[in-house]
Amino acid sequence: MASAMRTISLLQQGYIPMDETEFYLEGAKQMEQAVHHAKMADRITTGWDSRGALHNFYQANLRAIERGVKITRIFVVNRENLAEPDFQKVLLTQYRNDIDVRIAFRDELASATNISNRDTDSSFDFAIYDDRAITDVFSKPGKYFGRKTSEPVEVAKYLHLYELVEHSAYAVTLEDDKVILAGDVIPLAS
Repeated sequence: MASAMRTISLLQQGYIPMDETEFYLEGAKQMEQAVHHAKMADRITTGWDSRGALHNFYQANLRAIERGVKITRIFVVNRENLAEPDFQKVLLTQYRNDIDVRIAFRDELASATNISNRDTDSSFDFAIYDDRAITDVFSKPGKYFGRKTSEPVEVAKYLHLYELVEHSAYAVTLEDDKVILAGDVIPLAS
């Protein structure tokens, strides 16, 4: 009963809950419709190039870039994860594919996003397509993987959250085939 009530509450707010495959299919559809900009906060998902739905979503990203859509992806990570080769592979691939890659540290976001009783348990894994639609991964596992909406009030909330994440994010650059924070003299990965 509690699960059904949560689903009804989501629907009343204008959200449509989705399983993982539906979520990445919706993301790919939104990327195909994007004209100007896709703004994303993302957890680094390793193995993205071997999982069908996620791989197809990334291919839609590349097609959007070819059409002139600007993609900014802020990876929300823990500092210790940046030394892992799988994470560096993801960062390097996206950086080389002309995605505006940035890094935000999860421990810095907790205080930056804790305003006005904001939900600080955010997954920090969402996308905003041309400021008109969003997809968001649920922070806790459950029946559904994520949700989507194009309700203007809800999209505005995500735009504000994105601005907070973006304000805490660091630009990156490439040094010796490693992604490092721009201006850093010490690489983030060994």
